[in-house]
Amino acid sequence: MKRLRYLLPVMLQAFVLFAAGQPGANDSLLRIIQEDRRDPAEMKALNELAGNYLRTDLAKAKACLYRAIELSGNGNFPTQLGNAYSQMVAIHQNTGQTDSAIRYLSLLEKLSEKNPAARSVYVGTAGLFYRREKNLKAALPFMIEALDKAAAAAKGDPSVSNRTSLAGQNLNIGNTYIEMGDYRTALEYHLKALKLFEEVDNKKGISFCYQAIGGGFQGLHQLKPALVYTNRALALKTELNDERGIATSLKQIGSIFRYQPQNDSALYYYNKSLKIVQKMNLKLEEMDLDLDMGNVYKDKKDLDNARLYFQNGKLLAKTADDSMRASTFDAALISIQATEKKQQLAEKKLMSSLSNSIEAGNKTAELLNYQYLADHYARIGQWEKAQAYTRKYYEMTDSVEGIKVQLQLKKMEGQYNVEKKEQEIVLLKKDQQVTHLTLEKQKAFQYGAILVLALLLLICFLVINRYRIVHRARQAIEMEKMRNHIARDLHDDIGSTLTSINIMSNVALHSPETQEAVMRTNLQKIKDRSSAIMEKMDDIVWTINPQLLYRMTEFAAEMLEPLNIRYSFEQKGDFSSVKLDIGKRKDLYLLFKEAVNNAAKYSQCSNLYVRLWQDRDSLRLEIADDGKGFVEEGVRNGNGLNNMRERAASMVARIRIDSALGQGTCIGLDLPIT
Repeated sequence: MKRLRYLLPVMLQAFVLFAAGQPGANDSLLRIIQEDRRDPAEMKALNELAGNYLRTDLAKAKACLYRAIELSGNGNFPTQLGNAYSQMVAIHQNTGQTDSAIRYLSLLEKLSEKNPAARSVYVGTAGLFYRREKNLKAALPFMIEALDKAAAAAKGDPSVSNRTSLAGQNLNIGNTYIEMGDYRTALEYHLKALKLFEEVDNKKGISFCYQAIGGGFQGLHQLKPALVYTNRALALKTELNDERGIATSLKQIGSIFRYQPQNDSALYYYNKSLKIVQKMNLKLEEMDLDLDMGNVYKDKKDLDNARLYFQNGKLLAKTADDSMRASTFDAALISIQATEKKQQLAEKKLMSSLSNSIEAGNKTAELLNYQYLADHYARIGQWEKAQAYTRKYYEMTDSVEGIKVQLQLKKMEGQYNVEKKEQEIVLLKKDQQVTHLTLEKQKAFQYGAILVLALLLLICFLVINRYRIVHRARQAIEMEKMRNHIARDLHDDIGSTLTSINIMSNVALHSPETQEAVMRTNLQKIKDRSSAIMEKMDDIVWTINPQLLYRMTEFAAEMLEPLNIRYSFEQKGDFSSVKLDIGKRKDLYLLFKEAVNNAAKYSQCSNLYVRLWQDRDSLRLEIADDGKGFVEEGVRNGNGLNNMRERAASMVARIRIDSALGQGTCIGLDLPIT
C-alpha cells in the first residue's frame, strides 16, 4: 500500500505529461495538475478531469481519482474527496465491480457523517447507485433529498455550478420516474432540468435531457417524437465526443425501431451501441443490451440467438452479483424454452422475477415479466392464467402509456361490450369535431398564406418598378455625362486645334512668296493638326457608337505597319453580349493604345501579338512583343506604365506587366464584366 502511495504521483505525472500534448478543453485542468499544488484547486481539477474522461476513457478517469484520494490524506478537503468517492462508485458499478462500488459508497457515507458538507454528494450518489441496481423505491428518497439540498444551494448562491447541480438532480429523478412508469411526472422533472441546462449553456446536460425526453415518449409509444429527441441527443453527444452518451442514444434508437417493429434496424443500432460499451467495459449497459437484443431475436423467432444473448447477460449479472438482473434473465430464458420439463421451477423463477421488479418499483421490468408469464402459461396450455397475465399486461400498459393506449384498449373492449361501443361512438363524434376544427384552421391558414403571397407579389412588383425607374434615371445621368464629355472634348481639343489651324492659314496667306519655307512649315503643321482632329473625332464617334475590336485593330495597323512590325490580333468568344459602360470602354481602349504605342516606340520588336478573349465573368487582354524588354526600376517616367496602372485601377481590373532584358514584354489585363 505504501509503495502504491508513492507510485501514484509518478504514474499521474506521466499521464499528465502525455495528455498535456493533446490540445482541447482539458488543457487548463492539466496545467493546474502539473503545478502540483496539493490544494483544493488541484483536487477540483482532478475531479473535473476525471468527469470528462468518465465518458470516454475509464482508465484515465481512475488515474485522476486515485491521485485525488491520495491527496486528501486523512480526510482533508472533504467536498472534493466526496466527489472522488462518488465517481469511483459510478465507475466500479458500471464495470460490474459491485463490491468495490459498495465499498466506496460506504466510505462516502462515513465521510458525510463526519462532514455535513459531503452529505449532498452522498445522497446523490446513493440515489444513482440504487437506480442502476434497478431498486427504484430505494433510490427515490435519496434523490429527493439530493434535489432539496441542490435547490437550497442554488437559492443561496445561484452560480453556474449550483444551477448545473440542481439541473442534474431534476434529470436523475425524471429518469427514475421513467423506469417506474410515471411518464407525466418524469416529463415535469425533465423539462425543469432542460430549462436550467439551457440557462447555463451546458450542452452535455441538454443532450441528457433530450435523451430522457425521448425515452419518455418511447415509453408512451409515441415513436416519432421519441426519435426526434433521441437524434437531437445523439447529435450533441457526437459533437461533444461523449462515447458513453453516444452508446446510450444508439441503444434508445434501437428500442424505438424495435417497437415499430423494425427488428433489423433495431439490431443494427443495438450492435453499434454494444461495440462501444464493450470497448469501455460498461457491464451494466452490456447486460441491458443483451436483454434487448435477446428479446428482438425472440420476436424474430430466432430462439438460438435469443438464448445466446440471455445466457451471456445472466453470466454477467452473476459475475457482478446483480440478483435483480439475474432473475430477469432467468425469466427471459424460461420464456423461450421449446419444452418445459420442470414447470414448477420455471413458474417459481418467473414469479420471483416478477416479485423483485414489483418490490423495486421497476415498472418496465414488471411489464416484461407479465409478458413472460403469459407466454409461459400459453405454451403449457394453461389458458386461463395466460389470459389473466395478458390482461394485467394490457392494464399496466394502459397505465404507463397514457391516453393513446387507453383509447386503443377501449376500442378492443368495445367489441365485447355494448356500453363500450357507445363510448366509442362518443369518441368518434369528438374526433369528427376535432377534424372539423382542424379543417377550419387549415382554411384559415390557407387564406392567410394567400394574403401573405399577394403582399409579397405586390412588394416584388414595387421593388422591380423602383429598380426600373432608378435604372432609367442612371441611364439619363450617364447620357448627360457623355454629352458634357463630348462637348468638352469638342471645345477643348478640337476647338483649340481649329483655332490654331485658322491662325496658321492666315499667316500662310499673308506671307510673301519669298518665305516659301515658312509657308511649307505652316502647311505641315496644318496637316498634322488636321490629322489629330480626325483622330479625336474618331474617338468621339467611337465613344457614342463603340466598335471595340474594329477600333483596336485599326489602331494597331496604323501604328505598326509603317514600322514594318508584324502583328497578329487573335480573339476568342462572342463579344456581342459583352456590355461595358462608357468609362470602362474608354479606359480599356486607351490602355491598349498606350501598350501598343510603347511597343512601337521603345521595344525595337519585330512581332507583336494581341489576344482578347472572354473567360467566364472576365474579359482578358494580352499584348506581347519580342523586343529588347526592360527592367521596370530603371525606366524613366513618361513611358506610360503608371498611366496603364491607373486606368486598370479605375476599371477595377488586375494588370500584369512582365518584362526582362532581351526577353520581350508581356502586358496582361483581367477585367471583370459582371
